[in-house]
Amino acid sequence: MFIRGLNAVYAQALTVKDDKIKAFAFFCNSLITMIHHHHHMEETMQFPFFETKLGAGSMEHNVEQHHAFLGGFDDLGEYVKGVLAGTVIYDGNEVIAKLDTFADTLVQHLHDELPTLESSKLRAMLTKKDLTDLEASLGKRILKEVSLTNVLPLGLVLHDKASAPHFPPLPAPILWIARHVFYHLHGDAWAFGPCDVYGKLKPGLGNDTPAA
Repeated sequence: MFIRGLNAVYAQALTVKDDKIKAFAFFCNSLITMIHHHHHMEETMQFPFFETKLGAGSMEHNVEQHHAFLGGFDDLGEYVKGVLAGTVIYDGNEVIAKLDTFADTLVQHLHDELPTLESSKLRAMLTKKDLTDLEASLGKRILKEVSLTNVLPLGLVLHDKASAPHFPPLPAPILWIARHVFYHLHGDAWAFGPCDVYGKLKPGLGNDTPAA
């Protein structure tokens, strides 16, 4: 999902003009906020929990990789916030240049992280109750810390339904609200997503080959 989002930013940064700039900046800021929160949750909840089962330091490399891309990542975040606030004049070349300082490192991290969180490995070390308790704790924290009116539509336009038809695992009424109510609150921003609101991948946004 995150790689698709980054590819969509790369693909559209140079062509955004005039009245679309603020919407594009909102999309970028929302993507950055989602990725930032994802990694914060890993470092403060998931990784410490996994290390109690898998051994101290087993997640250390993942955390080190987070720190490796954080400087450039935060720099882009401050830039798009400035665009949204009207204190920075948008320049697509500047967005690309800032992306280039961290994107390869972030993408490599996302690929490297998968084996450390491989489901069969976790199932061998964790009980069903362990996973259920962790999931419940994560759910409570997410509801407390994130804006569902932003996160749900953004998640929908980042997800290629063909790659995982049953994602997101939400009740049908919640999905309906996300698609037909929350999406339209910032529909001009979500239009920059790599997929439509039903999870159909858009061609030409750098995601024509499978992404994580």
